[in-house]
Amino acid sequence: MAGSDVSITSRLLGRPAQRTPLANTLVAAGTRIGVTPYNLRLLKSTRHPELHLHARASSGASYDPPRAPRAVADRDVALCERLVAAYAAALGGRSGDDQTGGMWSWIYETRQRQLAEILDARDAHALAGMLASMFRSTFVVGMAPGALIDHSWSRLGGRIWRVASIDGLISLAEALGVVAVQDAEQGRGTQLPGGGLREVVAQVEQRLGYPIGFPNVGAPYGVSVDGRLLTIDSAEQIYSAFRLEQALRAHLPAAQRAPHVVEIGGGYGAMAYWFLCGAMSASRYTIIDLPIVCVLQGYFLSKALRESAVSLLGEEQAQIVVLPNSALDDVHAPCDVLVNKDSMPEMPSSAALEYLAWARTSCKGLLFSCNQESTRELLGEQQGLVPSLIERTGGFERLRRDLSWVRAGYVEEVYAPAAPAGAPAAIGDGG
Repeated sequence: MAGSDVSITSRLLGRPAQRTPLANTLVAAGTRIGVTPYNLRLLKSTRHPELHLHARASSGASYDPPRAPRAVADRDVALCERLVAAYAAALGGRSGDDQTGGMWSWIYETRQRQLAEILDARDAHALAGMLASMFRSTFVVGMAPGALIDHSWSRLGGRIWRVASIDGLISLAEALGVVAVQDAEQGRGTQLPGGGLREVVAQVEQRLGYPIGFPNVGAPYGVSVDGRLLTIDSAEQIYSAFRLEQALRAHLPAAQRAPHVVEIGGGYGAMAYWFLCGAMSASRYTIIDLPIVCVLQGYFLSKALRESAVSLLGEEQAQIVVLPNSALDDVHAPCDVLVNKDSMPEMPSSAALEYLAWARTSCKGLLFSCNQESTRELLGEQQGLVPSLIERTGGFERLRRDLSWVRAGYVEEVYAPAAPAGAPAAIGDGG
Protein backbone atom coordinates (compact mmCIF):
# COMPACT_ATOMS: atom_id res chain seq x y z
CA MET A 1 0.00 0.00 0.00
CA ALA A 2 1.06 3.61 -0.56
CA GLY A 3 -0.09 4.90 2.79
CA SER A 4 3.21 6.56 3.68
CA ASP A 5 4.14 7.80 0.21
CA VAL A 6 4.44 11.50 -0.51
CA SER A 7 5.04 13.22 -3.83
CA ILE A 8 8.42 14.56 -4.85
CA THR A 9 7.10 18.13 -4.68
CA SER A 10 5.82 17.55 -1.14
CA ARG A 11 9.23 16.26 -0.12
CA LEU A 12 11.02 19.25 -1.64
CA LEU A 13 8.64 22.02 -0.71
CA GLY A 14 6.61 20.64 2.19
CA ARG A 15 2.86 20.85 2.53
CA PRO A 16 1.33 24.33 2.05
CA ALA A 17 0.78 24.94 5.77
CA GLN A 18 4.34 23.89 6.63
CA ARG A 19 6.43 25.59 3.95
CA THR A 20 9.48 27.62 4.82
CA PRO A 21 9.93 31.17 3.46
CA LEU A 22 12.37 29.76 0.88
CA ALA A 23 9.84 27.14 -0.23
CA ASN A 24 7.14 29.82 -0.55
CA THR A 25 9.51 31.93 -2.65
CA LEU A 26 10.16 28.95 -4.94
CA VAL A 27 6.41 28.30 -5.28
CA ALA A 28 5.78 31.98 -6.13
CA ALA A 29 8.53 31.90 -8.77
CA GLY A 30 7.16 28.69 -10.20
CA THR A 31 3.67 30.17 -10.36
CA ARG A 32 4.95 33.06 -12.48
CA ILE A 33 6.28 30.67 -15.11
CA GLY A 34 3.66 27.93 -14.72
CA VAL A 35 5.78 25.29 -12.98
CA THR A 36 3.79 24.47 -9.85
CA PRO A 37 2.83 21.32 -7.95
CA TYR A 38 -0.78 21.68 -9.14
CA ASN A 39 0.23 22.10 -12.78
CA LEU A 40 2.52 19.10 -12.54
CA ARG A 41 -0.40 17.10 -11.18
CA LEU A 42 -2.50 18.19 -14.16
CA LEU A 43 0.28 17.06 -16.49
CA LYS A 44 0.53 13.66 -14.78
CA SER A 45 -3.21 13.05 -14.90
CA THR A 46 -3.68 13.86 -18.60
CA ARG A 47 -5.07 10.80 -20.33
CA HIS A 48 -4.09 12.01 -23.81
CA PRO A 49 -0.52 13.29 -23.43
CA GLU A 50 -0.21 13.93 -27.16
CA LEU A 51 -2.44 16.98 -26.65
CA HIS A 52 0.49 18.69 -24.95
CA LEU A 53 2.72 18.04 -27.96
CA HIS A 54 0.39 19.03 -30.78
CA ALA A 55 -1.15 22.46 -30.40
CA ARG A 56 -3.60 21.82 -33.25
CA ALA A 57 -5.21 19.03 -31.21
CA SER A 58 -6.76 21.67 -28.97
CA SER A 59 -7.45 24.23 -31.69
CA GLY A 60 -10.96 25.58 -31.51
CA ALA A 61 -10.70 26.03 -27.75
CA SER A 62 -9.74 29.39 -26.25
CA TYR A 63 -8.72 29.80 -22.63
CA ASP A 64 -11.09 32.42 -21.29
CA PRO A 65 -10.40 34.82 -18.44
CA PRO A 66 -12.71 34.43 -15.43
CA ARG A 67 -16.23 35.70 -15.90
CA ALA A 68 -16.81 38.89 -13.97
CA PRO A 69 -18.85 38.29 -10.81
CA ARG A 70 -22.44 39.37 -11.22
CA ALA A 71 -23.55 42.43 -9.31
CA VAL A 72 -25.21 41.56 -6.02
CA ALA A 73 -28.98 42.06 -6.21
CA ASP A 74 -31.65 42.05 -3.51
CA ARG A 75 -32.62 38.46 -4.34
CA ASP A 76 -28.99 37.37 -3.83
CA VAL A 77 -28.97 38.94 -0.38
CA ALA A 78 -32.31 37.26 0.39
CA LEU A 79 -30.88 33.89 -0.66
CA CYS A 80 -27.83 34.48 1.53
CA GLU A 81 -30.07 35.33 4.50
CA ARG A 82 -31.56 31.86 4.11
CA LEU A 83 -28.08 30.33 3.86
CA VAL A 84 -26.94 32.15 6.99
CA ALA A 85 -30.02 31.02 8.92
CA ALA A 86 -29.57 27.39 7.85
CA TYR A 87 -25.87 27.50 8.76
CA ALA A 88 -26.61 28.90 12.22
CA ALA A 89 -29.32 26.27 12.76
CA ALA A 90 -26.92 23.51 11.70
CA LEU A 91 -24.33 24.62 14.25
CA GLY A 92 -26.97 24.94 16.97
CA GLY A 93 -24.91 27.37 19.02
CA ARG A 94 -21.62 25.52 18.53
CA SER A 95 -18.51 27.21 17.21
CA GLY A 96 -17.80 26.81 13.51
CA ASP A 97 -14.51 25.20 14.53
CA ASP A 98 -16.46 22.22 15.90
CA GLN A 99 -18.13 21.26 12.61
CA THR A 100 -15.14 19.42 11.15
CA GLY A 101 -12.71 16.65 12.01
CA GLY A 102 -9.61 15.02 10.58
CA MET A 103 -8.16 16.58 7.45
CA TRP A 104 -11.29 18.71 7.06
CA SER A 105 -10.25 20.63 10.16
CA TRP A 106 -7.11 21.69 8.31
CA ILE A 107 -9.16 22.62 5.23
CA TYR A 108 -11.51 24.67 7.37
CA GLU A 109 -8.68 26.49 9.12
CA THR A 110 -6.54 27.21 6.05
CA ARG A 111 -9.20 27.76 3.38
CA GLN A 112 -12.62 28.43 4.89
CA ARG A 113 -11.94 30.55 7.97
CA GLN A 114 -12.83 33.89 6.33
CA LEU A 115 -16.08 32.46 4.94
CA ALA A 116 -16.95 31.09 8.39
CA GLU A 117 -16.35 34.49 9.99
CA ILE A 118 -18.81 36.14 7.60
CA LEU A 119 -21.36 33.42 8.31
CA ASP A 120 -20.85 33.79 12.07
CA ALA A 121 -21.38 37.55 11.72
CA ARG A 122 -24.64 36.83 9.81
CA ASP A 123 -23.62 39.36 7.17
CA ALA A 124 -25.78 38.28 4.24
CA HIS A 125 -24.64 41.13 1.97
CA ALA A 126 -20.95 40.31 2.47
CA LEU A 127 -21.72 36.63 1.93
CA ALA A 128 -23.50 37.42 -1.35
CA GLY A 129 -20.48 39.37 -2.54
CA MET A 130 -18.11 36.55 -1.60
CA LEU A 131 -20.19 33.81 -3.24
CA ALA A 132 -20.59 35.88 -6.43
CA SER A 133 -16.92 35.04 -7.13
CA MET A 134 -16.77 31.67 -5.37
CA PHE A 135 -14.88 29.97 -8.19
CA ARG A 136 -11.94 32.33 -7.69
CA SER A 137 -11.87 31.80 -3.93
CA THR A 138 -9.69 29.81 -1.58
CA PHE A 139 -12.66 28.24 0.21
CA VAL A 140 -13.69 26.24 -2.85
CA VAL A 141 -10.21 24.74 -3.44
CA GLY A 142 -10.45 20.95 -3.21
CA MET A 143 -13.92 21.03 -4.76
CA ALA A 144 -12.82 23.16 -7.73
CA PRO A 145 -9.49 24.83 -8.57
CA GLY A 146 -10.70 28.16 -7.18
CA ALA A 147 -7.83 30.50 -6.29
CA LEU A 148 -5.38 28.14 -7.98
CA ILE A 149 -6.25 29.98 -11.19
CA ASP A 150 -3.09 31.97 -10.46
CA HIS A 151 -1.21 28.90 -11.71
CA SER A 152 -2.65 29.41 -15.19
CA TRP A 153 -1.65 33.02 -15.84
CA SER A 154 1.67 32.22 -17.54
CA ARG A 155 1.92 30.99 -21.10
CA LEU A 156 2.95 27.53 -19.94
CA GLY A 157 0.37 27.37 -17.16
CA GLY A 158 -2.43 28.49 -19.48
CA ARG A 159 -1.50 25.81 -22.00
CA ILE A 160 -1.50 23.09 -19.32
CA TRP A 161 -4.92 24.17 -18.05
CA ARG A 162 -6.37 24.40 -21.56
CA VAL A 163 -5.12 20.93 -22.44
CA ALA A 164 -6.40 19.50 -19.12
CA SER A 165 -9.89 20.81 -19.90
CA ILE A 166 -9.82 19.49 -23.47
CA ASP A 167 -8.46 16.16 -22.22
CA GLY A 168 -11.55 15.85 -20.02
CA LEU A 169 -13.86 16.66 -22.92
CA ILE A 170 -12.24 14.04 -25.17
CA SER A 171 -12.36 11.44 -22.40
CA LEU A 172 -16.08 12.15 -21.94
CA ALA A 173 -16.58 11.84 -25.70
CA GLU A 174 -14.77 8.48 -25.67
CA ALA A 175 -17.02 7.25 -22.86
CA LEU A 176 -20.07 8.23 -24.91
CA GLY A 177 -18.72 6.63 -28.10
CA VAL A 178 -18.44 9.98 -29.88
CA VAL A 179 -14.64 9.69 -30.25
CA ALA A 180 -12.95 6.36 -30.96
CA VAL A 181 -10.49 5.09 -28.38
CA GLN A 182 -7.04 4.81 -29.91
CA ASP A 183 -4.58 2.02 -29.21
CA ALA A 184 -0.91 2.88 -28.75
CA GLU A 185 -0.01 -0.49 -30.31
CA GLN A 186 -1.50 0.71 -33.59
CA GLY A 187 0.64 3.83 -33.56
CA ARG A 188 -2.12 6.42 -33.77
CA GLY A 189 -3.23 9.01 -31.26
CA THR A 190 -6.65 10.51 -30.62
CA GLN A 191 -8.52 11.22 -33.85
CA LEU A 192 -11.15 13.94 -33.65
CA PRO A 193 -14.02 14.20 -36.16
CA GLY A 194 -13.62 16.53 -39.12
CA GLY A 195 -15.32 19.40 -37.31
CA GLY A 196 -12.79 19.24 -34.49
CA LEU A 197 -13.72 20.15 -30.94
CA ARG A 198 -16.87 21.99 -32.01
CA GLU A 199 -18.22 18.80 -33.53
CA VAL A 200 -17.17 16.85 -30.45
CA VAL A 201 -19.18 19.21 -28.25
CA ALA A 202 -22.19 19.03 -30.57
CA GLN A 203 -22.18 15.22 -30.60
CA VAL A 204 -21.64 14.98 -26.83
CA GLU A 205 -24.63 17.27 -26.28
CA GLN A 206 -26.72 15.20 -28.69
CA ARG A 207 -25.89 11.99 -26.79
CA LEU A 208 -26.53 13.55 -23.39
CA GLY A 209 -29.61 15.51 -24.38
CA TYR A 210 -28.58 18.81 -22.79
CA PRO A 211 -26.00 21.60 -23.30
CA ILE A 212 -22.70 21.22 -21.45
CA GLY A 213 -21.76 24.87 -21.02
CA PHE A 214 -21.04 25.68 -17.37
CA PRO A 215 -23.63 28.03 -15.80
CA ASN A 216 -22.56 31.63 -15.23
CA VAL A 217 -22.54 31.36 -11.44
CA GLY A 218 -19.71 32.34 -9.11
CA ALA A 219 -17.40 33.89 -11.77
CA PRO A 220 -16.36 30.59 -13.38
CA TYR A 221 -13.45 30.19 -15.79
CA GLY A 222 -12.12 27.61 -18.23
CA VAL A 223 -11.94 27.06 -21.97
CA SER A 224 -14.55 28.09 -24.47
CA VAL A 225 -15.58 25.79 -27.30
CA ASP A 226 -18.26 27.06 -29.67
CA GLY A 227 -19.57 29.39 -26.98
CA ARG A 228 -19.68 26.72 -24.24
CA LEU A 229 -17.61 27.32 -21.13
CA LEU A 230 -15.88 24.12 -19.98
CA THR A 231 -14.27 24.33 -16.57
CA ILE A 232 -11.37 22.12 -15.64
CA ASP A 233 -13.71 19.69 -13.85
CA SER A 234 -16.79 19.97 -16.09
CA ALA A 235 -16.26 16.75 -18.02
CA GLU A 236 -15.64 14.71 -14.88
CA GLN A 237 -18.80 15.97 -13.17
CA ILE A 238 -20.93 15.44 -16.29
CA TYR A 239 -19.48 11.97 -16.76
CA SER A 240 -20.23 10.95 -13.16
CA ALA A 241 -23.82 12.14 -13.49
CA PHE A 242 -24.15 10.21 -16.75
CA ARG A 243 -22.74 7.04 -15.16
CA LEU A 244 -25.16 7.35 -12.26
CA GLU A 245 -28.01 7.59 -14.75
CA GLN A 246 -26.68 4.50 -16.56
CA ALA A 247 -26.49 2.55 -13.28
CA LEU A 248 -30.09 3.41 -12.45
CA ARG A 249 -31.33 2.37 -15.88
CA ALA A 250 -29.41 -0.91 -15.77
CA HIS A 251 -29.97 -1.99 -12.19
CA LEU A 252 -33.01 -0.09 -10.91
CA PRO A 253 -35.36 0.44 -13.86
CA ALA A 254 -38.41 0.91 -11.65
CA ALA A 255 -36.90 4.15 -10.30
CA GLN A 256 -35.44 5.50 -13.50
CA ARG A 257 -38.05 8.22 -14.12
CA ALA A 258 -37.81 10.05 -10.82
CA PRO A 259 -35.54 8.35 -8.30
CA HIS A 260 -34.67 9.81 -4.92
CA VAL A 261 -30.91 10.31 -4.88
CA VAL A 262 -29.00 10.99 -1.67
CA GLU A 263 -25.43 12.24 -2.11
CA ILE A 264 -23.03 12.17 0.81
CA GLY A 265 -20.50 14.96 0.39
CA GLY A 266 -21.65 16.88 -2.69
CA GLY A 267 -18.75 19.26 -3.36
CA TYR A 268 -20.17 22.56 -4.57
CA GLY A 269 -23.21 20.76 -6.06
CA ALA A 270 -21.88 20.00 -9.56
CA MET A 271 -22.89 16.34 -9.83
CA ALA A 272 -26.39 17.14 -8.61
CA TYR A 273 -26.64 19.95 -11.17
CA TRP A 274 -25.61 17.85 -14.15
CA PHE A 275 -27.71 14.85 -13.09
CA LEU A 276 -30.78 17.08 -12.90
CA CYS A 277 -30.00 18.49 -16.35
CA GLY A 278 -30.43 15.01 -17.82
CA ALA A 279 -33.31 12.69 -18.51
CA MET A 280 -34.01 12.24 -14.80
CA SER A 281 -34.62 15.93 -14.19
CA ALA A 282 -37.73 15.14 -12.14
CA SER A 283 -35.67 13.29 -9.53
CA ARG A 284 -35.55 14.26 -5.88
CA TYR A 285 -32.00 14.98 -4.84
CA THR A 286 -30.72 15.31 -1.27
CA ILE A 287 -27.19 16.37 -0.34
CA ILE A 288 -25.69 15.74 3.10
CA ASP A 289 -22.51 17.62 3.93
CA LEU A 290 -20.66 19.79 6.45
CA PRO A 291 -22.61 22.96 7.33
CA ILE A 292 -20.13 25.31 5.68
CA VAL A 293 -20.10 23.28 2.45
CA CYS A 294 -23.92 23.26 2.42
CA VAL A 295 -23.70 27.04 2.01
CA LEU A 296 -21.82 26.61 -1.27
CA GLN A 297 -24.21 23.93 -2.53
CA GLY A 298 -27.30 25.91 -1.61
CA TYR A 299 -25.98 28.99 -3.41
CA PHE A 300 -24.70 27.25 -6.55
CA LEU A 301 -27.78 25.09 -7.12
CA SER A 302 -30.18 27.95 -6.39
CA LYS A 303 -28.42 30.20 -8.91
CA ALA A 304 -27.71 27.51 -11.53
CA LEU A 305 -31.25 26.05 -11.45
CA ARG A 306 -33.88 28.00 -9.57
CA GLU A 307 -34.20 29.08 -5.96
CA SER A 308 -37.64 27.54 -5.48
CA ALA A 309 -36.23 24.10 -6.32
CA VAL A 310 -33.75 24.17 -3.41
CA SER A 311 -34.54 23.90 0.29
CA LEU A 312 -32.23 24.25 3.29
CA LEU A 313 -32.29 23.07 6.89
CA GLY A 314 -35.48 24.18 8.61
CA GLU A 315 -37.38 24.80 5.36
CA GLU A 316 -40.15 22.82 3.72
CA GLN A 317 -38.39 20.24 1.59
CA ALA A 318 -38.24 20.97 -2.14
CA GLN A 319 -37.00 18.89 -5.08
CA ILE A 320 -33.39 19.50 -4.01
CA VAL A 321 -32.70 19.30 -0.28
CA VAL A 322 -29.39 20.50 1.20
CA LEU A 323 -28.85 19.31 4.76
CA PRO A 324 -25.94 19.27 7.24
CA ASN A 325 -24.51 15.97 8.37
CA SER A 326 -26.17 16.44 11.76
CA ALA A 327 -29.60 16.18 10.08
CA LEU A 328 -29.26 12.71 8.56
CA ASP A 329 -32.48 11.69 10.31
CA ASP A 330 -34.33 14.38 8.33
CA VAL A 331 -33.66 12.64 5.02
CA HIS A 332 -36.77 11.06 3.53
CA ALA A 333 -36.13 7.33 3.54
CA PRO A 334 -35.87 4.89 2.01
CA CYS A 335 -33.98 6.47 -0.88
CA ASP A 336 -33.36 4.79 -4.25
CA VAL A 337 -29.63 5.38 -4.46
CA LEU A 338 -26.86 6.63 -2.19
CA VAL A 339 -24.02 8.42 -3.99
CA ASN A 340 -20.52 9.22 -2.83
CA LYS A 341 -18.03 10.86 -5.13
CA ASP A 342 -14.51 11.90 -4.26
CA SER A 343 -14.98 12.26 -0.51
CA MET A 344 -15.45 9.05 1.49
CA PRO A 345 -11.73 8.10 1.51
CA GLU A 346 -10.96 11.48 3.09
CA MET A 347 -13.55 11.19 5.85
CA PRO A 348 -12.67 9.90 9.31
CA SER A 349 -13.49 6.20 9.12
CA SER A 350 -16.06 6.60 11.91
CA ALA A 351 -18.02 9.11 9.80
CA ALA A 352 -17.85 6.94 6.67
CA LEU A 353 -19.04 3.88 8.60
CA GLU A 354 -21.89 5.89 10.11
CA TYR A 355 -23.10 6.89 6.64
CA LEU A 356 -22.85 3.31 5.38
CA ALA A 357 -24.73 1.97 8.41
CA TRP A 358 -27.49 4.49 7.64
CA ALA A 359 -27.50 3.36 4.01
CA ARG A 360 -27.83 -0.29 5.00
CA THR A 361 -31.27 0.43 6.49
CA SER A 362 -32.32 3.51 4.48
CA CYS A 363 -31.25 2.77 0.90
CA LYS A 364 -33.48 0.29 -0.93
CA GLY A 365 -31.76 0.43 -4.31
CA LEU A 366 -28.12 1.15 -5.18
CA LEU A 367 -24.95 2.49 -3.65
CA PHE A 368 -22.86 4.35 -6.26
CA SER A 369 -19.24 5.23 -5.48
CA CYS A 370 -16.60 7.06 -7.53
CA ASN A 371 -13.43 7.45 -5.49
CA GLN A 372 -9.67 7.08 -5.46
CA GLU A 373 -8.03 4.15 -3.65
CA SER A 374 -4.56 5.48 -2.84
CA THR A 375 -4.94 4.98 0.94
CA ARG A 376 -2.30 7.70 1.16
CA GLU A 377 -1.58 9.32 4.49
CA LEU A 378 -2.69 12.94 4.66
CA LEU A 379 -2.11 15.18 7.68
CA GLY A 380 -1.36 12.19 9.86
CA GLU A 381 -4.42 10.16 8.84
CA GLN A 382 -4.58 7.30 6.37
CA GLN A 383 -7.32 7.65 3.80
CA GLY A 384 -9.99 4.98 3.69
CA LEU A 385 -10.71 2.37 1.05
CA VAL A 386 -14.38 2.31 0.06
CA PRO A 387 -14.63 -1.45 -0.66
CA SER A 388 -13.10 -2.20 2.74
CA LEU A 389 -15.45 0.21 4.49
CA ILE A 390 -18.45 -1.39 2.77
CA GLU A 391 -17.22 -4.86 3.68
CA ARG A 392 -16.90 -3.80 7.32
CA THR A 393 -20.44 -2.44 7.28
CA GLY A 394 -21.99 -5.43 5.52
CA GLY A 395 -25.36 -5.56 3.82
CA PHE A 396 -24.21 -4.78 0.25
CA GLU A 397 -22.89 -6.80 -2.67
CA ARG A 398 -20.98 -5.38 -5.58
CA LEU A 399 -22.58 -5.39 -9.04
CA ARG A 400 -19.87 -3.50 -10.97
CA ARG A 401 -16.33 -2.27 -10.58
CA ASP A 402 -14.90 -0.10 -13.37
CA LEU A 403 -12.11 2.38 -13.92
CA SER A 404 -13.24 5.92 -14.63
CA TRP A 405 -13.01 6.94 -18.27
CA VAL A 406 -12.38 10.57 -17.33
CA ARG A 407 -10.30 10.71 -14.15
CA ALA A 408 -7.18 8.57 -14.06
CA GLY A 409 -6.86 6.41 -10.96
CA TYR A 410 -10.53 6.67 -9.93
CA VAL A 411 -12.76 3.64 -9.51
CA GLU A 412 -16.52 3.47 -10.00
CA GLU A 413 -18.46 0.87 -8.09
CA VAL A 414 -22.13 -0.04 -7.97
CA TYR A 415 -23.51 -2.00 -5.01
CA ALA A 416 -26.95 -3.35 -4.21
CA PRO A 417 -28.44 -4.53 -0.90
CA ALA A 418 -27.27 -8.06 -0.25
CA ALA A 419 -29.83 -10.79 -0.75
CA PRO A 420 -31.20 -12.31 2.47
CA ALA A 421 -29.67 -15.60 3.54
CA GLY A 422 -30.97 -18.40 1.35
CA ALA A 423 -32.14 -16.09 -1.44
CA PRO A 424 -30.48 -16.10 -4.89
CA ALA A 425 -27.54 -13.70 -5.16
CA ALA A 426 -27.89 -10.60 -7.33
CA ILE A 427 -26.25 -10.91 -10.72
CA GLY A 428 -24.24 -8.00 -12.06
CA ASP A 429 -22.68 -7.47 -15.48
CA GLY A 430 -19.20 -6.58 -14.39
CA GLY A 431 -16.67 -6.58 -11.58
